[in-house]
Amino acid sequence: MIELAGTARLTDVVAIADGAPVRVPDAVVEAVGRAHALTQRLVAEVPTYGRTTGVGANKTAVVEDDGAHGLRLLRSHAVDAGAELPARAVRAMLAVRLNQLCVAGSGVDPVVLPALERMLNTDAPPTVRAHASIGTGDLGALAGTALTLMGERPATGPLEPMEPWNRDSALPFISSNALTIGRACLVVDALDRLDRAAAVVYALSFRGLDGNPSVLSPTAVRAAAAPGVDVVAGRALRLLGAGAGSAERSAGVEVGADAGAGAGVEAGAGQPARIQDAFGLRVFPISQGAFTHALGTLAEQAGRVLGVAQENPFFDLAGAAVVHHGAFHQAALGLALDGCNLALAQTGPLVMSRIGMLNEPALTGLRPFLATGPEGASGLMMAEYVAASALGELRAAAQPASLGSVSLSRGTEEDASFASQAVVQAERAVAAYRTLLACELVGAVRLLRQRGVDLPAGPLHDALKVTAALPTDDTDRDLRNDLELAENLLDALARI
Repeated sequence: MIELAGTARLTDVVAIADGAPVRVPDAVVEAVGRAHALTQRLVAEVPTYGRTTGVGANKTAVVEDDGAHGLRLLRSHAVDAGAELPARAVRAMLAVRLNQLCVAGSGVDPVVLPALERMLNTDAPPTVRAHASIGTGDLGALAGTALTLMGERPATGPLEPMEPWNRDSALPFISSNALTIGRACLVVDALDRLDRAAAVVYALSFRGLDGNPSVLSPTAVRAAAAPGVDVVAGRALRLLGAGAGSAERSAGVEVGADAGAGAGVEAGAGQPARIQDAFGLRVFPISQGAFTHALGTLAEQAGRVLGVAQENPFFDLAGAAVVHHGAFHQAALGLALDGCNLALAQTGPLVMSRIGMLNEPALTGLRPFLATGPEGASGLMMAEYVAASALGELRAAAQPASLGSVSLSRGTEEDASFASQAVVQAERAVAAYRTLLACELVGAVRLLRQRGVDLPAGPLHDALKVTAALPTDDTDRDLRNDLELAENLLDALARI
């Protein structure tokens, strides 16, 4: 049971998305109720956007409280289109929105909180479609959620409908980027696991190719003078059998300690085959470190906005004032997503470099593409093509969404962050990166097996045991299942 009181973490959102039940403390509901009563008094005295006026370009239109303004607003804004989003993403949205509403200031009726709690705990989320958001509020998704809570739209499971809402809750409820933020939380979780798995896959390739460990030394780390390099080098050294030392990264999610950059790989790990390796081995700590740092920046920003009241207008309870603002414009989150997508894309060519090294007889002492059987066998040739296709997707997903702009509602809103598009691109990048790493993993394991490398007890030995599930048949055959299995092993490798 996860308690939501405005203090949820990214890990809580992920757990709720995966089905964990939630509870809102009675004290929080009571505080939201007191805030609701105060906002009712303020709205009676101060012109308030969306309550006493229309919205968008209709903000100058005075609206009489006929009891139906809130319903009209919800019905008119519950518009979306395209493919249905996965239930996991919708549950993440509900978790974020409920957590945000626990921070008194929206003015929402407190009955909304236990209703959202029931929607999550009975696993009856709304249906949400792909197109509606532009990074200034997930209006369509949240208006549709409100109609589902009231029974005007079917939920995906049995759900007792609420009484119709009035203007006190309509705009406050939909004035949020909860869907984009929730999906960003899931992206951070997925990429954090892949970031860790990437270090394991690199270490397997490094060991199979007898890489030169000096690139992981403290001196090399200091010379890089870039964030994240120490973390990545520390991970690699721990996997390869490093000396003492520690380094940690806090990315806003629960992470363990990583051994830091020690003096070098211990005896028995093999002698380096080259004075200087190709970039695929040599600059991995720098390239991957840049991504690790960008991922941390994204985690920090997502963590900030999942528990803050950003509704427009916001009610300043201490100052008894109505504050109209633009805090819903998710420029910082959009930029953090773009930065993470770009940083991830620049790691791709180095994965391709290592795959090329694994296929090269001059570096492995084995046959081209690690093939067996008759001369001319293709071996892992086509796995390299699959990896290149995934790299193309990584690069396409890295096109900055923040460069986009749009003018809407008769020019009233003349810009958008398109953070909602950036998170879609990040989801695409997650899938592509998983495939890219799987291609390298299949090659690294095949190389270690063909060379008969005997790894001493330690993390890398444990990692190789995890990969024992990969087929041992190296003859030319259909490798689709091998790659799929390798993708499924990455989460287990991330825990090494």
